[in-house]
Amino acid sequence: MDQALIEQKQDEFYENKKLALTGGLAAIVAAVSMVLIKAVAYFMSGSSSILASLIDSISDVAVSIMTVASIRYSLKPADEDHRFGHGKIEGVSALFQGALLAGAALFLTLEAVQNLIKPQQIEHHQLSMMMIALCIFITLGLILYQRYVIKKSKSLAIEADSAHYSGDFFMNIGVLIVIGADLFNAPYWLDPLFALIVAGLISNSAVEVSRKAMDMLMDRELPEDERAEIEEIIRSHKDVMDIHDLRTNKSGMDVFISFDIDLDPDLSLKQAHDIARAVELSLLARFINAEIMIHMDPHGSEMDTRHKVAGVHH
Repeated sequence: MDQALIEQKQDEFYENKKLALTGGLAAIVAAVSMVLIKAVAYFMSGSSSILASLIDSISDVAVSIMTVASIRYSLKPADEDHRFGHGKIEGVSALFQGALLAGAALFLTLEAVQNLIKPQQIEHHQLSMMMIALCIFITLGLILYQRYVIKKSKSLAIEADSAHYSGDFFMNIGVLIVIGADLFNAPYWLDPLFALIVAGLISNSAVEVSRKAMDMLMDRELPEDERAEIEEIIRSHKDVMDIHDLRTNKSGMDVFISFDIDLDPDLSLKQAHDIARAVELSLLARFINAEIMIHMDPHGSEMDTRHKVAGVHH
């Protein structure tokens, strides 16, 4: 793939990155709509399961607003003070999201335990079920749209958001089943028990969001299969005699790749540069969202102050 085509694809990808904003805005609209619907359903029914779903949707509003804010900031180009861009803001935002989700799970747990001790009777079953069914359709539409956005933009923030709403989809189905079961005189503890299960699911989401945030902020390497693919592409160039010190990390919607290649010591500077440029273009053809740094070594040289990992030279 030549340089002109690469640049065209990079421009297209940057436009697709902006699409991530629409995915975040769609989530805000959907979450606010579901908060209003579930609030009415809860005050009419008194169901702990609906309360669980309502609290989750309220946290969704806050999370989605933070997601949009972080995406907007991450799209800012690199500047004099942030030479690697602003993508890490997504990781910072995700940490706050994890804390918010953990707080929501704790509140819900306390409410569910209280309702186990003092059971609340569920009322207006049919209307509540209709409202929850409407929320299910809204959530399904959002998930399908966000999957389209993820495919185009590769946004980790939208991917995490979509995964959370996928959990909401099945949670709302569970709420629908619980209310329907209560209509046929199911045990009173089924409703608060389901709320406790939802609290556990929210807690798990908090852990997953926080883990991904820390991975980004701590510059965790890309998955091993992607690292292997990167190395395979580099070694496919016949003039590359060896590769070592491959380093990768992700920042927002972009990835950073740096490595050393061993070349024939007798090559001219221009010849070595042309080889490095060919390697860079071949990597960009696969990882269009990558920023690539290549260091060229004369083959056989072991002198390198950049070997940071003890005992590792690959």
